Amino acid sequence: MKTTLYPSAHIAELFFPLANDENAILQVIRQVAATDYYQGFETGIIKQPDIARAIRSIAEQQHLRVTQWLTFELLRDNLNLSSLDSALREKSIRRACELVHLAAACGTTKLSLVSGSDPGEARREEAKKGFGEALIRIGEEIKQYPTMLMQVEPLDRFAHKCQLIGPTDETVAWMTQLRKDCPKLYLAWDSAHVALNEEDLAQSLRLAAPLISQLHLANAILDPKAEGYGDYHMKFGEPGFLTPRTAAEIVRTALSLPLPQELGPISIAVEMRTTEQDDLWDNERQCRAFLQTAMQEA
Repeated sequence: MKTTLYPSAHIAELFFPLANDENAILQVIRQVAATDYYQGFETGIIKQPDIARAIRSIAEQQHLRVTQWLTFELLRDNLNLSSLDSALREKSIRRACELVHLAAACGTTKLSLVSGSDPGEARREEAKKGFGEALIRIGEEIKQYPTMLMQVEPLDRFAHKCQLIGPTDETVAWMTQLRKDCPKLYLAWDSAHVALNEEDLAQSLRLAAPLISQLHLANAILDPKAEGYGDYHMKFGEPGFLTPRTAAEIVRTALSLPLPQELGPISIAVEMRTTEQDDLWDNERQCRAFLQTAMQEA
């Protein structure tokens, strides 16, 4: 079965200034659906039940796949699923399990999260064990919703975000073992973090292929001495590494790999964060055009 990708709108980043206005996010989703291009979208967690029902209705009527990120909620409350503090980790797990049900109300099919910060080599395995236990607990909650999976996004280990779960080879080995107890666990692949980990993009994709449930085309400045070095969700193109050619190569490589066949088409989105000074819909149009070009030229 041939790998296929579908375009997704990363609303949580493209419309970042609206993140705390759920009514505004609902209107954005309506307009995104009306573009007749995207087949999915990504948001943070929605708390208002009536808005969640409306989002689910739009997604079902327009055949759009919903991805939601726990990250924003957990960070807001200073929670950490990989904390070495067992009390904080337990509090974080309980909150994440509550958020599973809010995501389900929106019809979410991919529940997404990241690890906490890397404690350093001496305690890294201890933190990974705790994070793995957290994911198993969250995975048990997710089992109530047969169409939902959980995906973890590895971040950069040393450049900027300095997260526990980072380099692809290490992540794949850890996640493969963990899936014995958490079978609906997958990997959200992000080009910026892979590049900031100083990995080869194509090699990372090949290593992670059996686990990949999502792709993010994200840009970054890779020179440690340059201003803006790190993961700032910057616009595509120079001075970052994510040029149209690089994006097309990522797509071409992904299409050549046996991504998880049980998932069907895999989502791909441009990750670019906007500010209050930006024309949000103009930025969306630019990202849409960039994604279209990458997929057409792959």
